[in-house]
Amino acid sequence: MQAIVTGSQGMLGKELKAILSSNNIPALYTDINPGENEFRLDITDREAVIAKVEELKPRVIFNCSAYTNVDLAEEQEDIAARINGYGVENLAIAAKANDVLLVHISTDYVFSGNNDKPYLPGDITGPQGAYGRTKLLGEQLIISSGCRYQIIRTAWLFGPQGKNFVETIFKLSQSRSELKVVNDQHGCPTWAPDLAQCMADIATKPEYGIFHFCNGPACTWFDLARAVVQDAGHDCTVKPCNSTEFPRPAQRPAWSVLGSSETYRIIGWQPRKWQDAVTQYVKALKS
Repeated sequence: MQAIVTGSQGMLGKELKAILSSNNIPALYTDINPGENEFRLDITDREAVIAKVEELKPRVIFNCSAYTNVDLAEEQEDIAARINGYGVENLAIAAKANDVLLVHISTDYVFSGNNDKPYLPGDITGPQGAYGRTKLLGEQLIISSGCRYQIIRTAWLFGPQGKNFVETIFKLSQSRSELKVVNDQHGCPTWAPDLAQCMADIATKPEYGIFHFCNGPACTWFDLARAVVQDAGHDCTVKPCNSTEFPRPAQRPAWSVLGSSETYRIIGWQPRKWQDAVTQYVKALKS
């Protein structure tokens, strides 16, 4: 057994499963309703996690499991922490006990958003909301476990295997003549298939620690939405607005651009620009 993939029913997990399968890499995947090469596993159950990793003895654990509802986390921080923090710690403890590499996905939300240049892996963190705090907790518990780890922070994920901003804008612009999208939040969109490939590739490298991976260049949500509508050819005008016009329970980082150049060097390739990924994705949505 080469790999265990947790959260394989999510957007990123599905992409990673496709990559591992296409490369004939023996792997098992967690799922609520297990099928072939799948099994049920609650990562918040420490005894079950330790027992399963001891039984399977994989080379690597890819953790795609996460509590990702940013707004609801403000009310359910304890639940988010159980999954994003202590559930991750269980994987790390099991990885340490069996000398298994843990590849874990984290987020730009661990930063304050008050920067004016791309965040690097070693920069000071300062999450502004519950989701970011629970994801940072997971990072800290991995590090303190003593296991071999590769933590990959990413942002603004979109792709064909799950609900995402690009698909939402595509659908809304089909029936609306105008959309208002915030233009004061900056980040880097990430194409899920590229992130999954990065996970698979970096796991073969001897470098450990924290990494950043996104598709460049930096943009705002308004920039991203406008590109989607242009590629779709929909008769819809996208207008910029400020975040104050769309108040949300959780504060979003004004600046969450992640510097990924060192990760590109390690994996040996640079992903396509997000504009190219959007064009490809929108073409598929139109078909």
